[in-house]
Amino acid sequence: MGKMNSKYLLIIILTAFVIVGLYHIFAVGRFNYPEFRLKEGQVADTEVIAPFDFPILKSPDQLSTEQEQSVRTLSTPYRISDEPLFEALSAIDAIWAVFYRFPEEPSEKHVQELGRAGFNVTAESIAFAKSASARDRIYDFLRKAVTEAHEKGIYQGIQADSISIWTLENEERQALSRFLSMEQAQSGLRESVPEAELFLTAVAEHIIRPNILPDTELLAELSQRRLSQIPETEGIVLQNEIIIRKNARVSGNDIDKLESLQAAYRSRNVQKSAIQQMLLALGMLIYIFVILLLTNHYFGMYNTDPHEDFADFLPLNLGFVVLVIVAVISNHVFGLNTLLIPFAFTVVCAAILMGAEFGILYGLSSMLIISPFINWETYTPVIFILSTIITIILIKRQKAQHEYLSIWFYLLVSGTVVNLAISIYKSDPINVVFRNIGYGVVSSALSIMGIIMIVPYYEKKWNRATKQTLLELLDFNHPLLKKLATSAVGTYHHSLIVGNLAERAAEAIGANPLLARVGSYYHDIGKIINTEIFTENNADSSEIHDELVPEKSAALIKNHVLEGITLAKKYKIPQPVIDVIMQHHGDSIIRYFFDRAEKLNLPAESADYQYPGPRPQSKEAVLVMIADVVESTTKAKTITNEKDIEKIIDDTISRLIREGQFNEAPITMKDLSTIKQSMLPVLGSIYRKRLDYPEANDKR
Repeated sequence: MGKMNSKYLLIIILTAFVIVGLYHIFAVGRFNYPEFRLKEGQVADTEVIAPFDFPILKSPDQLSTEQEQSVRTLSTPYRISDEPLFEALSAIDAIWAVFYRFPEEPSEKHVQELGRAGFNVTAESIAFAKSASARDRIYDFLRKAVTEAHEKGIYQGIQADSISIWTLENEERQALSRFLSMEQAQSGLRESVPEAELFLTAVAEHIIRPNILPDTELLAELSQRRLSQIPETEGIVLQNEIIIRKNARVSGNDIDKLESLQAAYRSRNVQKSAIQQMLLALGMLIYIFVILLLTNHYFGMYNTDPHEDFADFLPLNLGFVVLVIVAVISNHVFGLNTLLIPFAFTVVCAAILMGAEFGILYGLSSMLIISPFINWETYTPVIFILSTIITIILIKRQKAQHEYLSIWFYLLVSGTVVNLAISIYKSDPINVVFRNIGYGVVSSALSIMGIIMIVPYYEKKWNRATKQTLLELLDFNHPLLKKLATSAVGTYHHSLIVGNLAERAAEAIGANPLLARVGSYYHDIGKIINTEIFTENNADSSEIHDELVPEKSAALIKNHVLEGITLAKKYKIPQPVIDVIMQHHGDSIIRYFFDRAEKLNLPAESADYQYPGPRPQSKEAVLVMIADVVESTTKAKTITNEKDIEKIIDDTISRLIREGQFNEAPITMKDLSTIKQSMLPVLGSIYRKRLDYPEANDKR
């Protein structure tokens, strides 16, 4: 937005009015009473006197701590359940049903049948069932012993000396020694039937089950009763009592009294004056407007895309509105902890879509904008901005813009580290630390869900070359590639080889290998319009050009660039790939037809034989340009050894340097040397022969 105009100012003003309107409807501004901006440790510059009697409310942290301590002292209620005994007796019946169905001596058949029923036994362990009388005797004994054990009570995993047993609404505290542990019950059963010890060991978990179980519903009910008994207030402030003295240091107790006074004001609906209301609205509007103006202006300066549209600024400002709405819903509608706000959602989206530097600025602006909606506190914004900036830096460093699981991990780790650091500094209780970390987990989860929904949509809308989009373009079922493969076979094979060359070189110099390959596949896509005029598709193409004047032939040849751009836009190919199509010939001259015009003594203006350009602006475009020329030249020459290939690459790069084709690209001489070395092995495998054009080989 280098040129600020009324359209951009209009969207900024509208966004500012929406945010300020939300502030006055939902946030602190909706209350018509005095507001105090004092903080603990600050020296008060005025005296605050109680205008009426009001109770002192406990702080949320204090109330939460008292509630947690009260619930923590509550004993877990247990009940003796009949269900485990029923399941144990059913298991015994199921085992003996197999014995009765197959009355013969125990064998592998019994083992298999019991295995199907869920009992893992061996033939040796069921040897006791050889005689029917022994079977019946052990069956009766087992049912009786199991029943007695469960009636006495079986527990597992309880470490206390005594427990509370509830019967209906009656509680009885009993020593744990009165009951059997799982180990005691199982060993007692095995010792009472020594001849079936192996069998009982194998099926112990089925016929001995803990039946002293915690009653979670009753525990929740008892906890709720305890919580309801804890008072929310402590003491009272009387009318005309001095809450804070002028020039006195503000204590935590003073802050509690001020917050209690605010609550009392809310309940009494005290009115502000009209002037106070107007000044509040005007000040907030100017504050929000300045932040939006700076952010939008930087966005326009940062986004140098020539295709930038006015509509591109709408998501930027909409992101602020969405974040404010989420803060309002979380903090003022549901009264949730402010750490639950998914702050990273819009900020990380901005970083992925516009770059890390802009993402950090957007994060700072977002922090300033939501501060009024979280009572101007500093704790939450500090955690938000630090954890988000750390995440953005990690995303950029690890190139994880579309690895959403990694982004979530970065958010979790950075949020946890910042939370711990501040909690250690504040000496927060351990329960508060874990609670805040839990809030961070929820906030990061909500943020990553929003990022997953928003980023792909705007990448597609803004025509960004994401990894996923580029991978989809490599699919040979893509309509353009299918058409190229069927109507321009020679160009298709040429593009594949160029793709291999460019990708290998991109890996070597640290460019984007995926973009280099995709750009190579589509760089000559415009040749599907007039396939017969290109030699790789029609061996007799020279006959067509012999009937045309050189200028007309050159116009047809260079038109494949414009046709390619048109097709790419029609099929919504990302802009970086379109840029490669546009730049892969730069503004070079089609030397073959230009020389031919001069030989025929025809008027020859170089502009008529020049590709439209521009010259390559990126490393990937340079790689495609070099690979395109080198591949077609190599196939047009007789190659006898690697020296021939090396000379072709050297001559190609030298010519392109002389023509100034690399002047606008971020490429170095070291890069060009590396490109040559990386392309040599690939070119060594090329064997197809083309017509031998002049050295410039511009009839492509």
